[in-house]
Amino acid sequence: MRICSPHCGIDPETTSGGETYERELLRHLAMRGAVLDIVLARHKRYPEGVPNWVIHRLPIGRGLRWPVAMVLLPPIIRRLYAETRFDLLRVHSLRYIGPAALIARRRYGLDVPIVAHHHHLDRGWLNALIEAPVMRGVERVVVGSEFARRQACLELRVPREKFSVVYYGVDERFRRGPKPAALLERYGLEAKPVVLFLGGLKARKNLFFLLEVWREVARERPDARLVVAGSGPLLGRLRRDAAKLGDRDRVIFTGYVPEKEKVDYYNLADVLLFPSTLEGFGLTVAEAMSCELPVVVSDRGSLPELVADGEGGFLCDPSDRENFVRKLLLLLGDAMLRRKFGLANRQRVDRWFRWDRCASATARVYEEVIDGWQKRRAQAG
Repeated sequence: MRICSPHCGIDPETTSGGETYERELLRHLAMRGAVLDIVLARHKRYPEGVPNWVIHRLPIGRGLRWPVAMVLLPPIIRRLYAETRFDLLRVHSLRYIGPAALIARRRYGLDVPIVAHHHHLDRGWLNALIEAPVMRGVERVVVGSEFARRQACLELRVPREKFSVVYYGVDERFRRGPKPAALLERYGLEAKPVVLFLGGLKARKNLFFLLEVWREVARERPDARLVVAGSGPLLGRLRRDAAKLGDRDRVIFTGYVPEKEKVDYYNLADVLLFPSTLEGFGLTVAEAMSCELPVVVSDRGSLPELVADGEGGFLCDPSDRENFVRKLLLLLGDAMLRRKFGLANRQRVDRWFRWDRCASATARVYEEVIDGWQKRRAQAG
């Protein structure tokens, strides 16, 4: 199978869950034997030495914006199709790549099916203008959760049968280990319970609510520390709010965390706190679970599909501060429960959320779409 995949990015050091998904899925598809023609802007980094990846550079030095993509990509897609006769045109972003892919097929009469990938819908008027027509125009949309399918069906009225649900994966390197001595020393966390948030510091992560929860937890457990690991547009405001709450010494903001250090941060922690109000999958939560961390997360978006409530962590209403506080205090006070939940989480990830499983299921979707396209063409011809 040969796949053409125009791309906004697959950076090896990305902080984006969506970009991590793309990088790892494409890597594992290639390991299964698929050949991938990946189209990237000339300044974009990518993991080198991946077998079966063929990188094609765009003649632009900036990020790919969707109005630019609609003009720039169609002739490039046509050229690659003429050269390689790829079997599938892959859309990793409905907004940035989707219109260009549909334009290319229609304008140049390309005999190729299109499969799109989708994480979740953020609020915005462009969803009805771009995302909805693209979903209807492609042969299939792969989503990472039942929530993402339900959201698109309800908000955009796209038929349910357009979607295939394939859960995302977690790399095997995310596993339990000792608390890293270097991080313990860097942040002064020796012999202190640690609650971790890791991810982009953006509005939908519900981080000001997280600080409110932490203020009450810290009153009961002054020995505990909250580590907020990651960067983003809210970092300055969060630091100021933590200072106002008097929690400066109990809240540690690490800033950007390199991809290779994420495992150490999970192993630094005793509990993951993740009150996000919208996730299409929840890669941070899955990675923490793979490292045998118990989790306290919101019951919104895809997270109820990821976390078994009362077995590997707790699901809480993201507006119910007191419930978050109770559950965190329960876990902080019970090492045996933390261990039990952590082991259950690792088993759950091993069963449902590994990249080889994700790539295998995705490849089956691709094969089904290609086969259906070819049969319809044969019947029509």
